[in-house]
This record gives sequence, C-alpha cells and structure tokens, in this order.
Amino acid sequence: MRIIAPDNINFESRKKAIRNADDIARHVNKCYPRISSSLTDDFVNICGFRNFKKRINRKTENYLRYEISEKFDEADNFIGKIIAFVKPVKKYKLGNCGESAQLSAIVAKVNGLKNCCVASLKKANGEDLDHSILLVNDKKPYVIDAWLGFADYVPNAFNRYKNEFNCHFDLKETDKLILKELKSDYTAVLNPDFSKTQINKIKKIFPEQFIKRGYVE
Repeated sequence: MRIIAPDNINFESRKKAIRNADDIARHVNKCYPRISSSLTDDFVNICGFRNFKKRINRKTENYLRYEISEKFDEADNFIGKIIAFVKPVKKYKLGNCGESAQLSAIVAKVNGLKNCCVASLKKANGEDLDHSILLVNDKKPYVIDAWLGFADYVPNAFNRYKNEFNCHFDLKETDKLILKELKSDYTAVLNPDFSKTQINKIKKIFPEQFIKRGYVE
C-alpha cells in the first residue's frame, strides 16, 4: 500500500509524535539489547571476523527463531504468545529487523500507541527489501525502526533508507518505496490494538517495557 499523508499537521504535534516514537525505539533497544547478524557489516574490521557473522546467523536461525516459533505454537493464549516473542530475545540477545519490529509493536502498544502494525519495506515494483519496521498509521504516518535506531515520518524514513542507511539496501535515488502491512500468524497477534486488560497483563510480566513518563496510566 502507498502511504500518502496530509501536510496540515501542527508542527508541535509532529515534533511530539516523533519524539515519542524515538523514545519507543530507544526503549526497545535498552530493554532488549541484541546483536543483529545483518548489522555486523557495520562493525569496524568485520572483514577479519567473517566466522563471527556466520555464527550469529546460525544462532539466530537455529536457536532464536526456532524457539520463538516453538513457544508461539505451544502458547494457547495471547499472553503466552507475547512471551514467545520476548523471552527468546532476552535469552539469546540476538535479533534482526523482524525481531526488532515485533518487540517495537509490543512496547509501543504497552505504552498506548494504537493503529500500528508490523510492515515490510518494498520497492513500488514489488521487489521485497527484506526489511520489517513498525508502521504507525497516524494522521501523518510514521515509522519506528528499532533495528536502525530511529523514528521518522514515512517520506523522511524513505529518504534515510536511500541515503543514510543505503549500505543495507543498495537503493537508487529514483527508486519508489512503499510499506505493506505484513500478514502472518505472528502479526495476527501483534497488529491489532491491545486491550487495557492485555496491556496490564504484559506490564506485570515485563514491567521494563513501560516508559514511566509514557502514554497510558
């Protein structure tokens, strides 16, 4: 789906929305520090440690994602499925953009954000860029990208993917980008708004997720 947003949003409201979204991206990374095999190429002298990247890749696929999938399938209720996303990341301290988007969805909704979903970054021609983010469908939609550590309005995010973060995507300035909501068993749990009861249950199990000066009482 193409994201088109109105421009007549009060500047202070815009600034506050992105500041809060930035808080969420940082909070996800503070609560759940993790190594991403996809980001190891950014490390200084990584060329001398290619086996390290292979080990991280192997552990991410064979341990982290296997355990998330297993725990998710075994869970028979909403809270059990939320635990399935969080505890393996805490255990292995690993996670790529997919896990980052999943955690962002949980933390954002615990802190009161609504109308947000895990979405995939694609070219307008349908080419998948293998990158997941949290899309907030506000009056002016914006992206929370904890994997890359930022939040911004969709057009600004697209520019940042093409320029600041292009080493990960190999995009041309002329490439048209879109965001498409992901549909899966995972997102069937993560994408709907959480109820107040669900939020309170998550907060009891994972109190670290709640931003004290945050968005819900």
